[in-house]
Amino acid sequence: MYFIRHSVLVIRSFSLLRLDYRVCGIAGILRFDGSSPDARALAGMLAQVRHRGPDDQGTATLGPCSLAHARLSILDLADGHQPMDASGCATCGDLAVVFNGEIYNHRDLRKQLESHGHRFRTDHSDTEVLLHGWRQWGLQLPNRLEGMFALALWDGRDRKLMLTRDRTGKKPLYWHRGPRQFAFASVIPSVVASLPDMPAVNRQSLGLFLRLGYTGHQTLLDGIEELPAGHRMIVSADGRTQCEAYWQLPPPSRSSTSVMLTEGLLELLDDAVGKRLEADVPLGCFLSGGIDSSIVAALAQRRLARQGGQLRTFCVRMPDSAYDESNAAATVARHIGSQHTVLDARPEAPIMDDLRKLMAIYGEPTADSSILPTYWLSVAARRHVKVALSGDGGDETFGGYDRYRAIRLLARHRQWVSRLPVLLLPQSNPKSAFTRLRRLVEAATPQQPARQYQSMMRLFSTAQIRQLGLDLGGNGQDDLPMPDWPEHENVVISAMRWDLTHYLPMDVLRKVDRASMAAALEVRCPLLDTAVVELAMHVPPELLMPGNKPKGLLRQVAAKRVPAEIVNRPKQGFALPIGRWFGGELRLPLEQHLGSGDLESLGLSALPVRQWLLEHVRGEVDHTHRLFALLQLTLWVQWLSETSRAMPRDGSTAAPSVSTMPAKG
Repeated sequence: MYFIRHSVLVIRSFSLLRLDYRVCGIAGILRFDGSSPDARALAGMLAQVRHRGPDDQGTATLGPCSLAHARLSILDLADGHQPMDASGCATCGDLAVVFNGEIYNHRDLRKQLESHGHRFRTDHSDTEVLLHGWRQWGLQLPNRLEGMFALALWDGRDRKLMLTRDRTGKKPLYWHRGPRQFAFASVIPSVVASLPDMPAVNRQSLGLFLRLGYTGHQTLLDGIEELPAGHRMIVSADGRTQCEAYWQLPPPSRSSTSVMLTEGLLELLDDAVGKRLEADVPLGCFLSGGIDSSIVAALAQRRLARQGGQLRTFCVRMPDSAYDESNAAATVARHIGSQHTVLDARPEAPIMDDLRKLMAIYGEPTADSSILPTYWLSVAARRHVKVALSGDGGDETFGGYDRYRAIRLLARHRQWVSRLPVLLLPQSNPKSAFTRLRRLVEAATPQQPARQYQSMMRLFSTAQIRQLGLDLGGNGQDDLPMPDWPEHENVVISAMRWDLTHYLPMDVLRKVDRASMAAALEVRCPLLDTAVVELAMHVPPELLMPGNKPKGLLRQVAAKRVPAEIVNRPKQGFALPIGRWFGGELRLPLEQHLGSGDLESLGLSALPVRQWLLEHVRGEVDHTHRLFALLQLTLWVQWLSETSRAMPRDGSTAAPSVSTMPAKG
């Protein structure tokens, strides 16, 4: 679900327990030869994550391992500094951690650890719980954590480094293993700062980016990878590495019934929202006229009202009425009884400047143009709050995408759908019924469900990628397989599980994290609470989408808390009219970037790009998403060039901070 579809709810008048949450950037190096990591390299890495934590920074070196941390303070405590070590614990030994995120069940874990004899020097720190938890439970620690997190823990006693991410991938963690050292960080540029030279472009990842609009676990730079969601990695001081999943989706049920299902889901959602309201700073909740954010906002307001508080709501008014949902958001605000204010989501700098800034911060392109309004909204929200709830994950967990209905239709009627005359169907308007039918007919061509779903999801077709000059290998029509497709007799189950493990963490949550943390704003996702996700993935699609209606079960829950007109309102994805801008005010800068030679430096042909731009400007074919993806690639190439020029040539491994990199006009 698009994060930018929301407005901001600001909670001002309430008091809850003080917590030690970490919304931050982390980085570190482990040397394999026993020497201490280069201090300049660590400083360069820290500089690249500082935007994620502008309030406090720290580094620590423990033998062959160095850790760095940049902190966004959600509360003002003297003991919140990281890296945090176990110096006050006589039984913990040489142990230190850097942590990005929140552990919602840290109080329960603390009680369990105290019952085992652990003694804490703080009275509330979830970070300190990680240190004691590692000593008590070892590799099973991630299994016990509920929350959103990316963390690295160095155990000097056993001489090993443990990395782990939360179950659905809300917090990022990248790594690189070289012959002499292992480096990790929250963002790609920070990992690059640990290297003596810029890695080569990963051609396989480039093909996947063109196919789907985002990369997988392998980034566009050779050797730099993202730790998969729900995984842990152990790196020994002698260079051995082991990566494995600590969590998997539950098997789908064959015998579930709807009895008490709505009540049970409502209870889980209420608990998930409640856990994410704990803070001693003003909170926000992104609200739209859609089901996902509306139910989150309604549950949050009910909890606050029981404490005598009132929700102050801020809705976002978009610059184009065709994309604006502020009226629906106002309806929800009136219904739940909040104090309402309207914010305008507008850029404060030229669009190309914002795109260059985001690229310099995260070092990888995205074909999702909603990263722009997501960033603008985050900047506007950050003036009022440091934390915001969102409705992200509702589409993937509760069946909100039309493609789930489409893949089910193809499972039953593929043969006759494939015979429809696709060439007679226009594709100039991406939202028209003709364009949607054309995509369905094209998806019906392959027989395998994985290929059909890839056709629905794809950005560039195989033929278009070959026009660009990228060699995919093989002779088939679709030579890039759908990665990790979960085969199941029910194709809707396969599609939803693939989205939850790929599209959600690699596109949606990356976008949300990149845009929000660029504004130093923390985002929490109640609909991705582990208990909620496990229930949704266990329930068969016919109960999630009764009558084949998208998010039918969630709508039944929402009907208990939000107005009927919102419950029955069709899904409206939020986006900017950037396709129209490409034919108007953004046409010249787009032409300049696409014609700059940057695409050719990647081995891509400029000839089809010129043709696609011409077709788009003439209104013959809508190429909005493809043109945005190619624009992103040009900005990425510029970032590569600027970063490479700024890297030291004396053999050291310290890259400069983002702020020192020149912008290419």
